[in-house]
Parts: sequence; C-alpha cells; structure tokens
Amino acid sequence: MNLLEILNFSLGSLRDRRMRSALTILMVVIGAALIVSLNGMSAGMNVFIDQQFNRLAPNLLIITPAPMIQTGGAVNNPVELNAQTVRNLESITGVEEVIPMIQRGVKLHVGGSTLTVGVLGLDQIKGRQYITPTLEYAEGTQVLPHDSLGAAVGHKVNYPPGRTTPLIRLGQAISIEYTSIQVVGGEQKQVTQKRSFIVRGIIEDMGSSGAGVNLNNAVLISLPAANALFKSGGKYDMIMVATKDPDLNDGVEAAIHERYGEDLGVTSPKALIETIQGFISGFSVFFLSIAAVSLVVAAVGVVTTLFTSVMERTREIGVLKALGFKNRSIMMLFLSEATMIGILGASVGVTLGVIVGKFLLGGLISAGFGGEGGFSLTPVFLPTDLIFIWIFSVVISSIAGFYPAWRASRLDPVVSLRKE
Repeated sequence: MNLLEILNFSLGSLRDRRMRSALTILMVVIGAALIVSLNGMSAGMNVFIDQQFNRLAPNLLIITPAPMIQTGGAVNNPVELNAQTVRNLESITGVEEVIPMIQRGVKLHVGGSTLTVGVLGLDQIKGRQYITPTLEYAEGTQVLPHDSLGAAVGHKVNYPPGRTTPLIRLGQAISIEYTSIQVVGGEQKQVTQKRSFIVRGIIEDMGSSGAGVNLNNAVLISLPAANALFKSGGKYDMIMVATKDPDLNDGVEAAIHERYGEDLGVTSPKALIETIQGFISGFSVFFLSIAAVSLVVAAVGVVTTLFTSVMERTREIGVLKALGFKNRSIMMLFLSEATMIGILGASVGVTLGVIVGKFLLGGLISAGFGGEGGFSLTPVFLPTDLIFIWIFSVVISSIAGFYPAWRASRLDPVVSLRKE
C-alpha cells in the first residue's frame, strides 16, 4: 500500500468510529491548547517585565535604608539616608551621579475631584537624565530643582479611571493633602497638612514602573518642596546611584556593602528583573507540567481507542493477512491512525491555544490588573514554540499508538478469521 491509501484507510477508520475518535482527538486538542496558551502567557509576561525595566537606565542601583530595629521601646533606623550619605556615595569609585528621593502617599485635590496618588520629590533634571531616560512630557516640562511651587503630574493622574477628558490643565493649581502621626505634647496625634502647587508639566504614559514608583499615578515635585511638605528634616526615603557603566554595578554595590554592611539595602533593576523572571519561570514550568500531563492522558486515550479498534477489527485484520498484507503493512495502518489523531488534535489545539491565550487569558489578566495604574498583558506566540508543541503532540500520539499497532500486526491470521 502506498502512503495515500494508508491515509485514506486511516481516515475511513476514524469516520467509522466518529464518537470515540472525536473524544480521543479532543483530549489531544485540550493538551496542546493548554501548553500553547500557558507558554504564550509566560513569554508575554517576560516581555512585559523587560519592557518595564528597560524604562530604567541599566546602570542604576537603588539604595534603601535597612529595616527598622526596635530597642527599649524606641524604633530606630541603623543608617539614615541624608546629605552625608549622599556625599559618601558620591566618593565611591565608579559612581557618576547620586539622586536622593522622598516618596509619600497623599490625597490630591483638583477642582471637585480627590485622588489618592504618590508624590515623588527629586531633582527632575537628573532624574530624567539618569533614571527614566524614556520619560516624555505631553505638555510643559519638568520642575526645576529649586522650584518650591511647581509640580508635574502623571498620565493616570490627568486621566483617572472612567474619565476620557483631561482632569488637569497646564498652569492649574492643585492641592496636596498629607496626613502623618506626630508627637504633640507627649501624645501621638494625626496631623494633616495641605499645600498648593502649580502644574508645570504633564507626563506621557510611562507604563507601570519607573524609579520604584508608578509614574503614571504620581505627582513629581522638587526635593526641597518635598522636604518642606513632609517635614523630612533632610532625610530621604531612597537614593538612586547611577554608575559610569553598567559593568561597574557589581563593584559599586560591593563598595557600598563594605562601607555600610547590611545597614543599607542595594538593589539593581537587572538583579530585580532576574529574580522576578526566575519566579515566573518556576510557575511557568509548574503549569506547563500540568498541561503536559493532559497530553499524557490524551496518549492513554489513544492507546485505549486503538486497542479497542484492534479488538473490533480482528476478523478484518485476518482477511487482510489472508490477502497477502505483511505485518509491516498492518502495523502502518494502525500507526497511521494514531498519527492522524495527533495531527488533527495538534492542529486544532495549537490554533485554539493561540485564540484562548490572546483573546481570553490575556484579556482577563489585563482586565483584572489594568485598572488604576495597571497594565495590559499581550501573550507572545513564537512560531518556533508553536511548531515544537505541534510536533511534540503528534509524536506523543504516535508513540501511544505504537504498541496497539504492533499487537495488530502480530495477530495470527487463522485465529483472526475465526473471530466472530
């Protein structure tokens, strides 16, 4: 028999047992679709993380104070971030610029609206040069280092959820309300402070990350203005260190630890992204393993279907052998059925996996996290991955059909012809 005759015979056998064949193919479809959709979501998440961290310069180190230590009822920081810390960091070989920051959560009052946003105080000229080089302004410009009244607002501040028109215009006055716990007369009291600013710039959409804060949902002011508003007393919440070259990051980090030990936390965007991607990869392997198990279950279905087919067609096999069909030809007939199941199931499964991953899973995740300051996740389906999953599904089905096909080829023709 030639290849075309074998394929026609296999398709005819599948048509004769439509319900059983359809259920077996469905198992292969589900397994292949699961692997494709989960693999696409994993690749899309990695691309999303790369895009977000690429908004930061690769030669950055993020310096934060160590966790607070409680001693004798008092809570103290081992090391405070202040002007002296900045000078010490500037003296380290390989450091190009040191940019201190003050960061707080506040209520923003503009017109009749109130929003909860983050306020970031820093030198915005240095910040744009060293921290967020991709930052662009839709209107206006950055706040100058000693401007005590100017503010720049993020995209989501200007377009809060549910609003299609700008909330804020250039030159408009906005009010920032900050509530803190202070000791007054030996007692802890809530103290609320308000201060007005003039909008100097409106930032373009920056995605979901930037300098450790969501710039989309932030108001940027100068460092002196933040120090006065939050009564920080010259203390900073974080410091960004820009090295002269990304290759110097490790050496600068080692020098910081040598000087401060574990009293300062040092994080680089590169290390952070590697940690997150490692975490995501672990979950991806777990879920892909579950999807692969579904293909193994599908393989069991292929074995069951073909064994049943061999039992039902024992007399037919005897007739074929009596007509001169060799064992190899009989084996090829049944093995081609398993391969056909794999081809049909893999083809439909890969197509369905792309559709589910792109329009269902991607849409659900984006809807779930795409609210205020959220993100939009687009699955990534590489042709090489799709081809590999298709071949893998077909091979699994073919392997599953090998033993039933071999058993069919080994049947005794005399015994087969006696079968009723």
